[in-house]
Amino acid sequence: MSLRSLVTRSRVAALLAVGCLMCLPGASAVFAEGPWKAQVVDADSGQPLEGVVVLMYWIKYTGSWAGWAGGEYHDAEEVVTGPDGRVVIPRRWVFALLPWRKVSREMVIFKPGYGQWRFQGARDWDQLPAWESKAKLEEAWKRFEGEGVVLQLPPLQTREERLKFFHGPYGHAPTLVPPERTRRLDEARDTEARDLGLRTR
Repeated sequence: MSLRSLVTRSRVAALLAVGCLMCLPGASAVFAEGPWKAQVVDADSGQPLEGVVVLMYWIKYTGSWAGWAGGEYHDAEEVVTGPDGRVVIPRRWVFALLPWRKVSREMVIFKPGYGQWRFQGARDWDQLPAWESKAKLEEAWKRFEGEGVVLQLPPLQTREERLKFFHGPYGHAPTLVPPERTRRLDEARDTEARDLGLRTR
């Protein structure tokens, strides 16, 4: 049997397996996401940024009377921008076969010397009514998963700003994501730590 035949049979088997899973009770949360396409730029100059680490990860939660809790690692993808600042995060199948489970997608973007990412044009979203901000955010995520978006990173001007971001809630992966899936992010954070005179791992 040729390699091409084996690959074709494997693809057919995978599609059949997904089809069977979708027929299971409560299996409505079996769906494909992505691919996501973006160009990361300096928020001040508008120039593309090379070497930006983009980590997208998925966490599975269980629902209860108190809300969603019990996060479990589901999947992750780590990519780095090239000279043109562009990245593509491949398509993913997301499985949450029980109605009381959900999978949440999150993203970390990090480059030494820069702060929290934002969609281009999001600068004044905090000035908008809540419903309008939410609509614009949903539209931006749809473009991210469609024709692509521009993501801005604001340059941090002082050591204090860099320290605040480095130790803050953004710019690092949660402990649920295995370290082997965050190697480039860890390397970038180590570089920033050294530049700031902090002890590295």
